Amino acid sequence: MPEIVYGSDYRSPDILPECGFFDYLFGAGPALQKFDKSLPAYIDGLDGRVLTRGDVEDSSLRIMGGLRALGIRRNDVACVWGLNSLEWARAMYGCLAAGVTVSPANYAYAAHEIAHQLNDSGAGIIFLDPALVPVFERARKEIKRPFPNERVVLLCKPDRKPKELAQYKALEEMLGERVPEPEHFTGSQIRDVAILCYSSGTTGLPKGVMTTQNNMTSQLQALNVGCEPLESGRDTVLGILPYSHIYGLTIVFFQPWTVGVPLVVLPRFEEISVLTAIQKYKITHGLIVPPIIIILLNSSNVDNYDLSSVRTLMVGAAPTSPELSEAFSRRFPRITLTQGYGMTECSPTTHICTGAEVTGRAGWIGRLLPTFQARLVMEDGEDAPHGERGELWVRGPSVMKGYHNNPEATEKTMAPGGWYKTGDVLIRDEHGWYKVVDRVKELIKYKGFQVAPAELEGLLLQHDKVADVGVIGVWDESQATELPRAYVVAKPTADIKNGAARDAFSAEVAAWLAEQVAPHKRLRGGVAVVEAIPKSPSGKILRKDLRVRAQAERDAETQLRAKV
Repeated sequence: MPEIVYGSDYRSPDILPECGFFDYLFGAGPALQKFDKSLPAYIDGLDGRVLTRGDVEDSSLRIMGGLRALGIRRNDVACVWGLNSLEWARAMYGCLAAGVTVSPANYAYAAHEIAHQLNDSGAGIIFLDPALVPVFERARKEIKRPFPNERVVLLCKPDRKPKELAQYKALEEMLGERVPEPEHFTGSQIRDVAILCYSSGTTGLPKGVMTTQNNMTSQLQALNVGCEPLESGRDTVLGILPYSHIYGLTIVFFQPWTVGVPLVVLPRFEEISVLTAIQKYKITHGLIVPPIIIILLNSSNVDNYDLSSVRTLMVGAAPTSPELSEAFSRRFPRITLTQGYGMTECSPTTHICTGAEVTGRAGWIGRLLPTFQARLVMEDGEDAPHGERGELWVRGPSVMKGYHNNPEATEKTMAPGGWYKTGDVLIRDEHGWYKVVDRVKELIKYKGFQVAPAELEGLLLQHDKVADVGVIGVWDESQATELPRAYVVAKPTADIKNGAARDAFSAEVAAWLAEQVAPHKRLRGGVAVVEAIPKSPSGKILRKDLRVRAQAERDAETQLRAKV
């Protein structure tokens, strides 16, 4: 059976310039409009500080000078680790100007997690939030390369640097002489790595996704054809999603810059600060994840704020059910909720829709963006007939170069012909709209963050009372997200002869793991004690059997509540 290859019905971008990412962002060639340097680019939603476009450019070239003075060169790696802030933004642009690969890290990482990313990426300098210094210091014993103090830069203003961290420079203090121009990437250099985000695979620790200069320029040009139209001088965007995540980085942090629209930067989602920022800055468009919808739906605070400026909110990172979308529309009839779809390996967006298109299509993720091609492939390797479900395979100039230091993982996820196998099962209707209906891969998605079961299993097996373990995600309707749940076989020494002892053991295991991992990896779905973990003859955990068990447990709980 021949391949059934779907293209995009959007218009193609006018030009895909072969230039570096920083050059593209600052108006190289006719592809990107050159906006006035006095326009605000990033606004601190808490204290009102503003970075204009000119400020960003000047700061970038001075940070580049500082990096050069420290011996950091083109294609070296810098880790940027902190909550969203103007200092985070300046560090990102400064590294890009210097041609340095940026590896953003999750603010919530534990010591061993940041050590893994620093070791695997080969980062030679780290920009970090002052509050994270104690975690970094604990990680030092696991970090393979030395980080002299001058290569540890604090993401804060000098007057906000804690006195006990005097040995480190704040970002402003490491600025060097302004260099005349940034590093340029031409020809084959556009395949040099610009961004190295870490994405959890189905096995082991997170993998570095090599996102090239050209991946990023191609992605942004495709987005600007298909995403919600934003207009300089009219729109303002809400920037609450973590910029360390590819969704927050590309669509929230960079895309508004390309259309001359300011981004209101908030460190994280906190209900009152978000509502205050929307009212104060007349935000018109925002990017969120499903759990935020739940919070807004149940909020007793929204009626106290003027949210009339908000026109659209785009939901990504995890599917949103039609029921949730419809409930949101009933409470907020003036705000249109849209969805998108993507993954780190695609820089990230492959499907999208606008507020004008989404009416009557709650639960659908939109149409395929330009520059991408797609297939829907069945389990037997054949392409699904039109209208039937299949695993989404995509290819295009935004698909990653591969996994850093992991050719085996790259080979497993790429199919001949340049196809990236997403691991998600979709359907496509006759109008070219797509919907996610299932997942092939084993990743757990907790509030948009990826959690690898195998990573948690590897840690739990180090507990002195755990003999075996299997981890799955269980759906929590109240939070509209999956929650990690562990099924654990206890060692005889655990002494769990009665229900109270079992409950105490489960609580002990959950608390122990919580100290080892970032908050999104905690066992919020619980710890269940079992006699054995179902496995195949080859020893592979049969997660589908654990999911059947979890569903039976959920059904039993529902019946019990109905009787009460």
